[in-house]
Amino acid sequence: MSTLEGKVAIVTGAARQRGIGRGIALALAERGAAVAAIGSPRAPERYPEHERAAGWQGAASVAAEIVAAGGRAVGFDADLTQPAEAERTVAETVAAFGRVDILVNNAGLAFCGEQNLWEIDDREWFDVIDVNLNAVYLLSSRTLRRMVEAKQGGRIINISSSAGRMGIPQYGAYCATKFGIIGLTQMLAIEAAPHGITVNAVAPGSVDTDMMDGTFTHMASRFGAEMQNIKTAVVRSIALGRQGRPADIAGAVAFFASDDASWITGQTLNVNGGTPMD
Repeated sequence: MSTLEGKVAIVTGAARQRGIGRGIALALAERGAAVAAIGSPRAPERYPEHERAAGWQGAASVAAEIVAAGGRAVGFDADLTQPAEAERTVAETVAAFGRVDILVNNAGLAFCGEQNLWEIDDREWFDVIDVNLNAVYLLSSRTLRRMVEAKQGGRIINISSSAGRMGIPQYGAYCATKFGIIGLTQMLAIEAAPHGITVNAVAPGSVDTDMMDGTFTHMASRFGAEMQNIKTAVVRSIALGRQGRPADIAGAVAFFASDDASWITGQTLNVNGGTPMD
């Protein structure tokens, strides 16, 4: 396991108990990084019942897990669609740990599974673009300014999706933004390379999270089917015969964050259990 001792990471979308962001935050901390786990101020209203019943506190709970295990972490909410909040996120991370070496843009919003593009509400489109793409721009630009000034290199890892590799009906803005993440990654890798900063992306397939279960529920509603039947059909399409786990995605992110990936930039890695991509 490659060490990240002495490194400081920001991980967005790290508020859900069964989420990819939590898995990434824990994996980076396990390898020695100090972690700023970032949640969304809007997230609590979308927490599932099992989280609310357990007293789950989002990003603060993730940070508490890391600290309880002997690591260093802070956890707070920030609306990263707002420039001032992106600035604050970097500033609070630096205030807590003195630097920023790794940024993982994981936060995402998905409205999908029921409506064609011409049937969705305009607000849905703009909300997804704001969270999935504009927020990545805002936090990446602010973090890169700090990294460039520090002259110590850095790592940016963006979370795309299988929906950024192939068009998927009824995924509307989600699909567009995840394709956009890959283009942004490739462009930014070239700009950041002279400063010793690598920029890569991970494209997860179907991962066993509450967010994915929500997608299955929407798809089931559209097709008049049982949610579990939709889920079973998707799993059957995966060569390795199971959904991914947050730890599967976290391992790929940790690799890109490590020195083992120091000569890799501008790449997008499919982590999908062998799901065929067109």
